[in-house]
Amino acid sequence: MVALAWVDGRESTLSEAVIPLDDPGFWHGHSAFESLVAVGGKTRDGEAHLVRLESSAGLLDVPWPGREVIVGDLKAALARMPDARLRVTLTRGGRRIVVASPLDVARFHAPVRVATAPHTDEAHAAAKHGSRIRHALAVSRRGVDDVVWVDADGRFTEAANSAVLASIDGALWTAPWDGRILPSTTVASLVRRALHLGIPVVRRGALLSGPFDALYLASATRDLAPVVSLDGREMRGFDPVGSALAAAYGED
Repeated sequence: MVALAWVDGRESTLSEAVIPLDDPGFWHGHSAFESLVAVGGKTRDGEAHLVRLESSAGLLDVPWPGREVIVGDLKAALARMPDARLRVTLTRGGRRIVVASPLDVARFHAPVRVATAPHTDEAHAAAKHGSRIRHALAVSRRGVDDVVWVDADGRFTEAANSAVLASIDGALWTAPWDGRILPSTTVASLVRRALHLGIPVVRRGALLSGPFDALYLASATRDLAPVVSLDGREMRGFDPVGSALAAAYGED
């Protein structure tokens, strides 16, 4: 099945979808977006994604069409593709775009190779924006699946396209929750899973120097992905904490 798109509610194939070239979403990457997945016509963490999309739009001065409009677009997409990877984009020019692609289930919990790079504070860290060139170049130039940012204290913050988690002595470590990075809907889901399973949660950020038992990336389209290579160094992949969290996917 080919990817489909809805621009302002009008359906087409992705290759045929158009927006005006003078839209700041195209011209400057001035847009807010969310990526999420749906199975059986139901989105996962859909409410959390809608809340974050509305917040991002407000922070970025992107027109907000209203929740009911976005929900209507998503329903139209899911009627055509119940199992899908979805991306909702709102542009500064007032366009709303929903793209539905076939869901790649092999991506969930699949191992990833990552490299590290210095963390840089962003002016709009609390918004999920469309200006992604720094992230895209960091990944493509290193030839890895993702790049993980490390702050001046040597702690993991986030990755170019994912959140970062670590397992240390039976506890799940998230990045520091200090306002410097975008709150992750997937991490929130994993934290709920961890607490339900009795796994302690530490919100401090693991040190690159270690020690940690395992390192993971987390995103809506990966859920929990074990890191098997870090800056070319072989890693163990899943440990008992990560295995338990992955096994509980869909139960939270």
